[in-house]
Amino acid sequence: MSTTYKLSATLEQHGADVRCVSASSAEVSKDCRGDIVLTGSRDRRAIIWTRTNGSHFTSTLELGNHEGFVNACALLRSDGAPYAITAGQDKIIYAYQLLAAEGSITVQLDPKTSEPQPLRTLIGHTENVCALDVGPHGQYLVSGSWDKTAKIWRNWECVATLKGHEQSVWAVLAVDQDRVLTASADKTIRLWSISNPAKPLAVFGGHTDAVRGLTLLEGGESFASCGNDGNIHLYSLHGASSAAGSAPIQPVQTLSGHTSFVYSLATIPGGKGELVSSGEDRSVRIWRDGALVQTLTLPAISVWSVSVLPNGDIVAGSSDAAARIFTRDASLVADEATLQAYEHAISTQTLNQTQVGDIKKDDLPGVEALSQPGSKEGQTKMVKNGDVVEAHQWSAASQQWVKIGEVVGGVGSGQKKLHEGKEYDYVFDVDIADGVPPLKLPFNLSENPYAAAQRFLEKNDLPQQYIDQVVQFIDKNTSGVSLGGAQYADPYTGASRYQPSGSSSGGGGGASTAAAAAAAAAAAPSQTSGPSAGDSSIYTGARNVDPYTSSAPPAAGGASGAAASSGPSSRILPQRTFLAFKTANFGAIKNKLAQVNQQESAPLSSSELDQINQVIAQLEAGSSTGGLNIDALRKAISTWSAASRLPALDLIRCAAAAGTTTGALDIARDVFEASSWASDWPTSAPDAKTRDVNSLLALRTIANLYSDARALPDLEINALSLLGSLAETHYAQLGKNGRIAFATVVYNATAQMVGGMGKNSAAGITLGLVNEVLAHETEESEAVYRILVALGNLLCSASGVSLNRARLETARQALGRVAASKVGAEQRIAQIAAEVGGLF
Repeated sequence: MSTTYKLSATLEQHGADVRCVSASSAEVSKDCRGDIVLTGSRDRRAIIWTRTNGSHFTSTLELGNHEGFVNACALLRSDGAPYAITAGQDKIIYAYQLLAAEGSITVQLDPKTSEPQPLRTLIGHTENVCALDVGPHGQYLVSGSWDKTAKIWRNWECVATLKGHEQSVWAVLAVDQDRVLTASADKTIRLWSISNPAKPLAVFGGHTDAVRGLTLLEGGESFASCGNDGNIHLYSLHGASSAAGSAPIQPVQTLSGHTSFVYSLATIPGGKGELVSSGEDRSVRIWRDGALVQTLTLPAISVWSVSVLPNGDIVAGSSDAAARIFTRDASLVADEATLQAYEHAISTQTLNQTQVGDIKKDDLPGVEALSQPGSKEGQTKMVKNGDVVEAHQWSAASQQWVKIGEVVGGVGSGQKKLHEGKEYDYVFDVDIADGVPPLKLPFNLSENPYAAAQRFLEKNDLPQQYIDQVVQFIDKNTSGVSLGGAQYADPYTGASRYQPSGSSSGGGGGASTAAAAAAAAAAAPSQTSGPSAGDSSIYTGARNVDPYTSSAPPAAGGASGAAASSGPSSRILPQRTFLAFKTANFGAIKNKLAQVNQQESAPLSSSELDQINQVIAQLEAGSSTGGLNIDALRKAISTWSAASRLPALDLIRCAAAAGTTTGALDIARDVFEASSWASDWPTSAPDAKTRDVNSLLALRTIANLYSDARALPDLEINALSLLGSLAETHYAQLGKNGRIAFATVVYNATAQMVGGMGKNSAAGITLGLVNEVLAHETEESEAVYRILVALGNLLCSASGVSLNRARLETARQALGRVAASKVGAEQRIAQIAAEVGGLF
């Protein structure tokens, strides 16, 4: 057995980041046993892989029941039966019993669709489930979630909920039959008793950033943790207890070597005191007795998760949609051609200045410097080879420098800034709130912008929703070049960072007059009286009247009449024309904005007000060539008090339909944040009223984005992220107009899907939004009508055949309830309900 790990196999079948891996050996039956790897991905699938021969693994089964990213997985044996457990963004934990069929692994299949069906569904978490672990002998399952809790599941029932963390629970670890550990973004680790879960037995400190991973070390009397601070801490469990008010228990040893976030840990069996770690620095690292003994560089930015097979083989899941297996067993090492191809992929990856730091090319040594041995495992050295700057890493095992990439991009000035006793390439002043001194944002070119952004948010107790804005600020004010050739992914949500699409355009916005008339019929609003010019309710939403679209249909043509006169033989579906909320009283909005600006403690400058007035003039003239500049409006909705944001939000709503110089996803994020969309609904009446109006305008803004043909490609690419954010809904709390706007966003998303050729990854989430509306809407027929058209579009689209059968059944039953309800008595509702019902 060799002492160094080498590539054994690459598991490639996922379509996005492999976020979690679990490895074990299992005996499903006498003729079906051996090594099993379970992988979960951002593509919403989990895959079961089995070793078939030597280093070869094959995908045995795909599990596709989740309606969001699969962020955690585990393998366990309960009551003698093996199970594959998956959990993720949809807040659900699925348990699949592994069965044997002709010597191969399978699971229970749906008798109608022959699709894999979970034997158990565990529901209880209210946010993304991001961590799983299994108790000794499969006696229980422990899960961790963004809802700040961990749950203990025994016999598939929740027997305890562990509450106390102040932020998301990122990692969980089963210690023994009664004790579990939880690690959180609040930088602490807690030890709990399952039998007495009211308060933790002990609290462990030492991390200065979010804690991401845990592993129990051999012997069971100590454990290791890792986190966003780049450190691995070792702790003793012997006699661990914390009296009330006492200081957290500190680590007995700290392992340093990673240069960015450390995401995952696993213990290597064999009694040698070894563990393996992975992180955001493209590496898997092996540690023995507290020392780094090997660094494996991968051709991917993020190595999200590691697990270890009983024979010591390491499985690593990464951001390039692959899982890789590394072995010390010479008989399991990949063939020479595969190894050479892998080494070539690593050596030819590009590393720019954001990866290697501030360097001066002229000061670098030549390749002759590689004749000098390195001082430690993983040491990085840059040399100048002609006009190329190469990065090499020292391998202590092979006693040689290994090329890990070529450095591209500009070189720095060499001038460092001092902040809190440390040197940084940049220290930015960031204005977060009016009347508050600027906050300091330190950043080194050698670190991941997400690492710096996360550190900045946590230090200043700022919401996680701002992480993309901070990253964009860093990019804008530095070189703005991403690492390698892959796109960044946010390690907390899994969402891709927005990249402007330039001048690309997309179809779908220029429908014919006939199609527009049909769309108007498909979404005709009821006619109501509009407010008078002097009515203050135009800015409060009082009297439950829509002040912007109630006096006219959202599209050309006699919409209401068309809808009323449509006979049962007239087909409505599919609908591809986007609906918008464009009507506005610009004079009233302009006056209100000026009034609010005078009342704010940090008003907009005269030049910013001039910019806004120019936007209003362009909107009134119907001229937005090149896009409207809404930077001043974006500043207003992010810095003004919640009750003062309405006029600025309303102008952004109008500008979104006309087209702006700001990316569609950025606008969506801005208005989500301005409306506090992801926060709990306020209990006080004034705050709830403000929240409702801001939410209404945020939803209308997002609906209007579909009217800008230039925004359509971004909306399609980022549909999963956008609609996934919408899924954190307070639909039942919204007023009438807010519910109509919500339904319109869902309708527009399906209008884009039905106009596309291929399957859309956001179709599943969209079906969930449809069900959300149908479950709560009992009064507003307009919202019901638009959401039924959306459901019909989904069923007509290329994604219709692959929608989750359970959710489709929920929709079918809801459709029946609508048809039998009072609102279903309307002719247009009855017609669309009948047409949609015929598509199931």
